[in-house]
Amino acid sequence: MRVTKNDYPELADLMSGWFHQDFDIEGETVPEIISAFIASSSANQCESIMSEILSFIQEHNENLSEYFIQIFEPDIELTEFAETTKAFLEEIYNCLNEARKQ
Repeated sequence: MRVTKNDYPELADLMSGWFHQDFDIEGETVPEIISAFIASSSANQCESIMSEILSFIQEHNENLSEYFIQIFEPDIELTEFAETTKAFLEEIYNCLNEARKQ
């Protein structure tokens, strides 16, 4: 079975809508970009993204970076934000989780 963006729709929307070639419109760092995202999103969207991140990491941990590029076709270099794809996704998760607690 081939994995596609449809398997992770909220995460796909976040990547294409917020982490694109003009990402710096919203911020320079993951926390700044996620803060802008949260301001215009519902709690349900944030929860869905968190769930999809955990699923994605669990399901594709062996070749996480390869699957991430194949599925989401990012317009950015993740290394601009984090050392690894996993660290990038974990930072998004942590930012969303911290916002949820407030």
